Amino acid sequence: MLKWLSALVLSTSVIAIAALGFSLGYYELALRERIFPGVRIAGVDVGGMTPEEALAALQRARAQTDGTQTLRLSVADQTFTVRMDEFGAATDLAEAVWQAWHVGREGDWITQWRERLLAWWQGAEVGSVLYFDEHAARQRIDQIARQVERAPRDATVRIEGTRVVEVPFEVGLDVNEEATLRLVRAFVAQGQPTAIVVPHELRPPQRTRVSEVVEAVRTVLSGDVVVLLPQWDRDDNLLPPREAFRIRSSDLARLFTLEEHEGTLRVRWQRESLAALVTPFAAAVERAPQNARFTFNPATQTLTPIAPAREGRALDVEASVEAIIRAAHSPQDRTAALVVRTTPPPIPTTATAQQLGITALITEATTYFKGSSAARLANVRLAASRFHGVVIPPGTVFSFNALVGEISREEGFEEGLIIVGNRTVRGVGGGVCQVSTTAYQAALRAGFPILERYPHGYRVSYYERGMGPGFDASVYSPWADLKFRNDLNSHLLIETYYDPVRVTLTFRFYGTPDGRVVTISRPTITDVVPHGPDVYEPDPEGEVPPGQVKQVEFAVDGATIWFTRTVTRGGQVLINERVVSRYVPWQNVFRYGPGFTPPEGAIVRR
Repeated sequence: MLKWLSALVLSTSVIAIAALGFSLGYYELALRERIFPGVRIAGVDVGGMTPEEALAALQRARAQTDGTQTLRLSVADQTFTVRMDEFGAATDLAEAVWQAWHVGREGDWITQWRERLLAWWQGAEVGSVLYFDEHAARQRIDQIARQVERAPRDATVRIEGTRVVEVPFEVGLDVNEEATLRLVRAFVAQGQPTAIVVPHELRPPQRTRVSEVVEAVRTVLSGDVVVLLPQWDRDDNLLPPREAFRIRSSDLARLFTLEEHEGTLRVRWQRESLAALVTPFAAAVERAPQNARFTFNPATQTLTPIAPAREGRALDVEASVEAIIRAAHSPQDRTAALVVRTTPPPIPTTATAQQLGITALITEATTYFKGSSAARLANVRLAASRFHGVVIPPGTVFSFNALVGEISREEGFEEGLIIVGNRTVRGVGGGVCQVSTTAYQAALRAGFPILERYPHGYRVSYYERGMGPGFDASVYSPWADLKFRNDLNSHLLIETYYDPVRVTLTFRFYGTPDGRVVTISRPTITDVVPHGPDVYEPDPEGEVPPGQVKQVEFAVDGATIWFTRTVTRGGQVLINERVVSRYVPWQNVFRYGPGFTPPEGAIVRR
């Protein structure tokens, strides 16, 4: 009985083992060309399928999801949804199927059956085999970076007409493309997560506030700037200023710019443009300093002022521009006065004879011109008055034209006959050369160096009474001037005296005599050229009555005239010169009225 039971158990075990072996053999034989049950690829159950069937199933699944698998990249306040293929990512389905088929088929038979049982019991997931195109990924990441990256922008100011707008700052952003590439690569490899935050860096601007400059600009554009011009009366008393010009608030914005300085904005004025507005008013205030004028009393050794000194005035363009800028930045007082600088005269009204070194008469010269016309006499008297009381500092140059000023009707001069070149014509200021001739003769006698002097074109009798011919001086601004230097160590005071009874003009020079001795020879006349026949010409002004004639020029021979002058002091020769004057011959000239017949043999000019 026991033996029978043992045999039964044994036979049953053999049968069971045989059945198990048969089943396992059948299982392996049936699945020899198929993937073991429980194996999935990217979520698709491919268990029991042949590799071909599994590949077809995966392709069907990818066709349904292709183009929808995406990755969201977030940076700052923007999100970009990017398809996987844009990063160059692709799944190798054949490789994935090959790996699925190998589940339960590698290792010893125990390992193989353990994998097969676990796949059947728990399931086995085979990941997608992905390829990653790094060049394509870099390009897509760079595209995103260009869209979101920005440089930091400083806060600034925008001016719209007279409206001032504050433009806020903006933080800059830089994408870390290398770090972003690493994250994308990891996602492609792992398939997780579906969204990433793009690594980036924020860059703050240098300037985050401009409130101060905004207020400053708003003040500048708040209203017109009125520019005032100072005024004075004839006695130099200051009068209320008048408006020179105004800068409209709408124009102020064109006169400045906003510039950055050490990280802040500031108003930079276009000073050249402001100076161009100011400069035209320089002539309205400009005045050279004027020395006081005096007469000298030899008995009391004192000076008496006859004309007060005046300060010089000049427009200070730079200071005026600063005044305009200050007014533009002021919310209340938006007026600016042009700045005028004053210059004290070298010789004030309070100067004394002792201070100036005026102690005695140095020399004097008198010329005679009786027979001159009323207009000529008036001009001589007016021109001479311009020199009365003038003080010439030591070492400086006397200029006749500078002191006599403008010769014009507006200045009080009358029209008469004047010599221009080698011709006598009507003009304003006839007789002024009588004054320059007298000044020249005084300068010669004083022993001063003569720097500039011109003789007349022909000899004129008015200038030869006294010292004789060759001692005249012609002036005609700006081409012909009379200049000499005061080479004394003291100031030179000039006094002029017009005698209407004797019809003379006298120049007196006062200063401190330095012991110089002046020797002037009598004039020598050579190379005489006789004058030509009389000339008759119609009266162009219509002043000669019909049938009558008037002589306007008198005949004189041409000649070369010279004299010598020697100036010594203490035995030392200071000046030794020969002065030569050349004069052309001149004819009698007559002007006649209508109906007059010139005599036979006369030259007639039409």
